[in-house]
Amino acid sequence: MSDALSYLKAVDTSTMRAHDRALALLWFSGQTSDAGLEAGEICRLIEQSGHPGQNASRLAKSLGADKTRVSRVPGGTAFRLHPRAVSELDGLYKGAFGKRQTPRVTDSVLPREIFEQTRGYIERVVYQINASYDTGLYDCCSVMCRRLLETLIIEIYEAEKSPADIKGPDGNFFMFSDLLRVLLADGKFNISRNAQKGLKDFKALGDQSAHSRRYNARQNDIDRVRDGMRVAAEELLHLAKLN
Repeated sequence: MSDALSYLKAVDTSTMRAHDRALALLWFSGQTSDAGLEAGEICRLIEQSGHPGQNASRLAKSLGADKTRVSRVPGGTAFRLHPRAVSELDGLYKGAFGKRQTPRVTDSVLPREIFEQTRGYIERVVYQINASYDTGLYDCCSVMCRRLLETLIIEIYEAEKSPADIKGPDGNFFMFSDLLRVLLADGKFNISRNAQKGLKDFKALGDQSAHSRRYNARQNDIDRVRDGMRVAAEELLHLAKLN
């Protein structure tokens, strides 16, 4: 399925206003989720598609005034389309649904250079972390961050020739929560306070994205843990002798 940014680029025209682009993004979002989009998220996607800076407050006011087509998600600040508006916009936007463009490679969450010449599978996970953030797929971004941290902890114990320390009776590696518990309690490793905080902060977000069916991560959720994630990942790379 196309991501939101690629989709917007596919349907965008020079005659569209910010409000029109917002409706297109709300239509796209509604194809896979009823969580809606916040005005700030919509503005960020419009800007990333090549348009100048957007005013989130102005867009929120504009969407709020479009009561025949747009409503707020109950109990939140996100917007979504009324079902009738979805049907009306199907003719405009359905043809572009599914067209795919390769996301541009960025360092939006983690700097790629830190992970160069480590392991190919680690570099690919970092690419997916950044690409999913850039395209507004924040739950995907959170889950891939979780996968990266799991992988790095395993790499640490494999480098120490002690992978059995993080395996259960069935011979399989622990899940992230238990991997983290073992690592932080292991006296062989001196995990800095900042890295510990980054790991614990991310764990709370990762648990929500991976296991809570009513939770959808948003951009500010990733932004809140991004710096700690970088500190933790770089320190784990060092302990795994990969940098």
